[in-house]
Amino acid sequence: MKTTTLPMASVGALFNEIEKQPAGLRHLFRGQSDASWGLVPSLYRIEQVNIHAGSRESSYSSYEEHLIQRFFREGLPYLPQLPRSYSNDRIIAQHFGVPTSFLDWSQDPLVALFFAVENWRKETDAAVFMLLPDANYLPEQVTHPIRHNAVSLAPPAIDRRIPAQKSRFTFHPYGEADMPFVPLDEREGMGNKVTNSEGDPVHGFHKIAIPRHMKRVLLGELLRLGVDRRNLFPGLDGVGSDLTLRAHFGAILD
Repeated sequence: MKTTTLPMASVGALFNEIEKQPAGLRHLFRGQSDASWGLVPSLYRIEQVNIHAGSRESSYSSYEEHLIQRFFREGLPYLPQLPRSYSNDRIIAQHFGVPTSFLDWSQDPLVALFFAVENWRKETDAAVFMLLPDANYLPEQVTHPIRHNAVSLAPPAIDRRIPAQKSRFTFHPYGEADMPFVPLDEREGMGNKVTNSEGDPVHGFHKIAIPRHMKRVLLGELLRLGVDRRNLFPGLDGVGSDLTLRAHFGAILD
């Protein structure tokens, strides 16, 4: 995966870096507050699962299914009325914080940037990842794992947060069944192929590193643009957390 560093602290500079990549804004975007973190779905961040079903892959798969079934059993009174399916189950569970094999992305690079720099006091560089999926599906079209390197799912509007964040979910093959999960950013051939300006095929997968000293300036730009928790998390929780962030940031409350 190719990595570039944001040359200056501005939203315009971010868009310029994105447009340098073939297929620019057609990518999905994901922001991480620590650039050293790998791209690993939350299920595989659990170091050891308490279900043993043969290989590591099978054990994680069984554990994921156990988590999902318990989530639906205990959360039934609060769940949106959607048909149960392989993909819908995982989308809903992931959306409400259950560890799954899916990974969260956004179609909007500003949303990704917000999540990258929101914790501006964290003494680490941040990053925005760009991924061009191999395939795009609606949840009802996916009833089992599909063997593409990167499959994108357009989730149903479970709540207002999904459209506000322009959410997408991806899932990926586990890899070697008896080995630990390899972070996506360490894999060869990740991202669909596109043609660059020289006419050569390249993979649509890129990382934009954001130096730590730029994070506060970038967050200030985003707050002025209305890319904030009030709009990304519609509801009273979003309003409250937005005011808390602005108070600590020192932003003018108007």
